[in-house]
Amino acid sequence: MPTPNDEFKEFTNDWMQHIRTGLDFRRKYSSEKKWPSFRKYYRGHWESNILPVNRTFSYGRNLIPRVYFRSPRVTVTPTRPDLAWHSRVVEEIDNQLIQQTFLKGTLKKGSLIGYLCGIGPIKLGYDSEFGFDPSQIISQDGSTVTQESRSKPGERIEYHEGIVPGYPWALPVQPEDVVVPWGSTDAQSLPWIAHRIYRPLEDVKQDQKYLDTKDLQGSRQPDANRRWVGGRRVDKDKDIPFAELWEVRDYKSRSIFTFCENTLILSQHDALQAASNGLPWEFIIWNEDPEYFWPIADVDIIEPQQLELNETRTQESRHRKITLLKFLYKKGAFTKEMLDHFLSGEVGPAVEVNEAEILANAIIALQPHIPPDLRAAANQCLIDMQESLGFGPNQGGQYKIGTPPSATEGNIVNQTFESRIDERQDILGDVLVRIVKKWNQYIFNFWTEEKVIQITSPQGTPYWVQYTGDQIKGDYFLNVDPESGMPVSRVLRYQMSENLFKMFNGDQTVDQLLLRKIYLDTYSQVEPLVRNLLTSPEEINPQEEGLRRQPLAPGGKAGKLQELVKGAGNRGGGPKAPGEVVPLDRLVRGGKL
Repeated sequence: MPTPNDEFKEFTNDWMQHIRTGLDFRRKYSSEKKWPSFRKYYRGHWESNILPVNRTFSYGRNLIPRVYFRSPRVTVTPTRPDLAWHSRVVEEIDNQLIQQTFLKGTLKKGSLIGYLCGIGPIKLGYDSEFGFDPSQIISQDGSTVTQESRSKPGERIEYHEGIVPGYPWALPVQPEDVVVPWGSTDAQSLPWIAHRIYRPLEDVKQDQKYLDTKDLQGSRQPDANRRWVGGRRVDKDKDIPFAELWEVRDYKSRSIFTFCENTLILSQHDALQAASNGLPWEFIIWNEDPEYFWPIADVDIIEPQQLELNETRTQESRHRKITLLKFLYKKGAFTKEMLDHFLSGEVGPAVEVNEAEILANAIIALQPHIPPDLRAAANQCLIDMQESLGFGPNQGGQYKIGTPPSATEGNIVNQTFESRIDERQDILGDVLVRIVKKWNQYIFNFWTEEKVIQITSPQGTPYWVQYTGDQIKGDYFLNVDPESGMPVSRVLRYQMSENLFKMFNGDQTVDQLLLRKIYLDTYSQVEPLVRNLLTSPEEINPQEEGLRRQPLAPGGKAGKLQELVKGAGNRGGGPKAPGEVVPLDRLVRGGKL
């Protein structure tokens, strides 16, 4: 009769076989063998006898700034009228999380990995980098004990700054560490996904999630050339043993399993899958494969031209060195002093030739030439690479040589390029939205204690709102502004506020007091007291709303309005005094949008 240990061993062996099959699938249908070479191209690591023209790097550095969002923000829209206030709370939470969790950097690095390897995996999580266990929650913010040592309370065993206890997170993962089932076609239909993790053996044994870790040996060492593990550089700490973990998220059973050295050290219901109804993974894929999960890398497409371009420029360099002016002279025709004088660089040197019947026999100049076809071949390689990625000379930051194109031709080329960039921005925007949607599901389910956040009503009124995850739970539409990548400088903010003031000054349909507050706020970094020039009302009586809409020219009569502002009571569930915290349910019952 099989024992429980036998069943565990069989279960572990089955999953390890699934993982090995997934590894075979990746090796066969991806460019995995070339990924290290692609990274070397990008880093500029070439053979010493090669003169490179590193278009892999330049195209990558040109592409990434155009597609990732420099100031990512999401807009949350309610699907029902009763969720109007809730959506404002959720929107503020989401945009704060985007900043606090370094999601911008995650998307940027994931985009680069996708450019080099075809796919940029992004792993999502909550509270702990290596699995969230709700039964181990110890604090009001929903954090667990799994980031601290088992035997040394207060000593950390997780080191990533973007992972805060009790909060969601997202991190980029190298594709070599990701395994999916054989025959997978897309990320939306994965029955399971496995993640290979290298952790210091001592940290694994001190992790309070794991069981049966005392016999682990930690015989593995990660690739020191590309990984930072546990905050320590591996090639500087070769004596520190590391454990190779396989973390499996099984969508079929909604479970999480962690295997180490053929031992099952974690098996539990996956709270993240239960919360978001999906695997906690997203993928940045620029070029999908029509049949298989593993996509096509941009660098894989341009690699033949990159190597040919390097070879052509190397040959051209060698020819150029050969074509330097050289001389053959008859032995004994010159003394050493005469030869030095001849090659000194002075204008018009005169050198006496010894015993030469014919002067041409004394010295002969050699002037080889550079084959002109080499330059044409190099240019053709560049054109082929540009066509593959959709980059032209102008998109590369340079003018086109030769006859300039007409305005119509330039517009056609630019529109084609922008359509490709827009497609990639759209892909990245969809990834951002999906990440934030899953984050929202995590906080709806795991933020059980009351939290406080400041929101702003459409009238510009600030509210400190008290809420729980369950209170803000609901269905929302999320949207990413495609122009959120536009850098907003202090000068640009001033120009925008000035134009806004000129456009709407005196318009009775526009809140004149708020308009001036926005305008004056652009000076606050220079003079903080400028905020006190106007008193922002907490709420105006509907009968007094007309006075609020009257033009307020500088030096005009604003006294009556200010009196109404100060005397306006707390109507509609808003705060009675600045800084008061309003429960969300009270704001919903009495507030107006």
